[in-house]
Amino acid sequence: MTVLMWLLLAMPVAAQTGAPYKPEAGKALFTGTVHFANGGPACASCHSAARLSFPGGGSMGPDLTGVYSKLGPDGVNSALETLYFPAMTPIYTYRPLTQDERRNLFAFFQNLSRQQAEAPTPAIGGIALAGMVILIAATAVAGRHRLKPVRRRLVERARFEAGRHV
Repeated sequence: MTVLMWLLLAMPVAAQTGAPYKPEAGKALFTGTVHFANGGPACASCHSAARLSFPGGGSMGPDLTGVYSKLGPDGVNSALETLYFPAMTPIYTYRPLTQDERRNLFAFFQNLSRQQAEAPTPAIGGIALAGMVILIAATAVAGRHRLKPVRRRLVERARFEAGRHV
C-alpha cells in the first residue's frame, strides 16, 4: 500500500521533470548538427565553447564554456528560457527553444562546467615549466663559448692600443 501511494505521489514529479538530461544531444544542438525544432540558428554560429571540434564556434557572442559555473542552474535555465539578450531577442522571439532543447542544452553546459573543473591545469603548468628549464639549459650549453673569440679580439686590441700610447 505504501509503495502504491509513493508511486502516485511521485508520478506528477516524474511528469514535470520529463526525460533525463542528455549532454550529447545538447552538444548536437549547440553545434548545429541537429537543428532546433522552431528553426533558430545553432548556438555555435555566434558562441564558442571548450572541447568543440574545429572551428569551435563563433566569436560574435561570448564563450559559453563556464556559463553554468557563472550563472548556476537557475540562471542557465532562465537564460535558456527567455534568451533575453539584445542580439538574441529578435532572432529567437518567434523561434523559441522547446523544453527538451532547453534541458539538453542545460545538460551540455553543466557537463562542460564539470569537464573544465577536471582540466589538468597543474600538469600543463608543470610541463611548461619543465620545457622552459630545458630550453634555458640548452641555450646555456650552446652559447657558453660564444663570446670567447670576441673577447679575445677586444683584449688584443686593448693591449695593442695600450702599447702604442706608452
